[in-house]
Amino acid sequence: MGVDRLDDDDAPATARDAHASQEADVPGIPDGPDPRAEPRDRAACHADLRAEAEAEYRAYAIDRGCERVRETEQTITTPAMRRIEAQDPDRHLVGLDHRLKGEERLTEKVVHDMQKRGVTAEQAFPNVKDAIRYTFQYTEDSYTRSVLSDCERLKAEGFEPVDSRNSWTAEQYKGINSWWRVPENRQLFEVQFHTQASFEAKQQTHAAYERLRVLSDDHEEVHELRAYQREVTAKIPVPPDAPDVSVP
Repeated sequence: MGVDRLDDDDAPATARDAHASQEADVPGIPDGPDPRAEPRDRAACHADLRAEAEAEYRAYAIDRGCERVRETEQTITTPAMRRIEAQDPDRHLVGLDHRLKGEERLTEKVVHDMQKRGVTAEQAFPNVKDAIRYTFQYTEDSYTRSVLSDCERLKAEGFEPVDSRNSWTAEQYKGINSWWRVPENRQLFEVQFHTQASFEAKQQTHAAYERLRVLSDDHEEVHELRAYQREVTAKIPVPPDAPDVSVP
């Protein structure tokens, strides 16, 4: 007759206790967590907490930066640009619906600057040149004179000229771009000076411009896109003396 073997659960309590005691005393079998692993676990936990806190702070700083840009546009730059516009009925602001850069693209620029230059979000936001942007459109006959007059009006509003680029001799884009700083918070903004023809050409080639922005120079599409921009731009009449305009 076979002999039934008792499983641990079927054994008397005293037998189970004795068996457990023997297992606990076996050399090489740790009793509970290895204390030597705790410092590594604690350090990893602290690193995760720090990374989480930094990510939360960066997100908060970026949200606040976007909010400050909107406040600057609403309370400072747009009211000033409206006052400037009212001083000359022969030209007007165009494209005002796009005066604020999209928040996603603005965040991309800020994060890129933070990573590339090692600056904080608070330092990066004021230096995004086109976070806020405006375009004046002129007749061809009044272009040169009116651009210079509007630059003086911008300075009279207290804005500080920072840089400019005259592209009337360029092949793929024509117009003048200028950048100004708001004295209250040092935020940069852009003012473009166009004729109707140059503004319409800019709008027409914008998709090509955006595509070129993400392509490498040796990409097969680049030649075709640049040729398209040259074709459109070549049709723009150049206002008298426009290539010689020097924006302060």
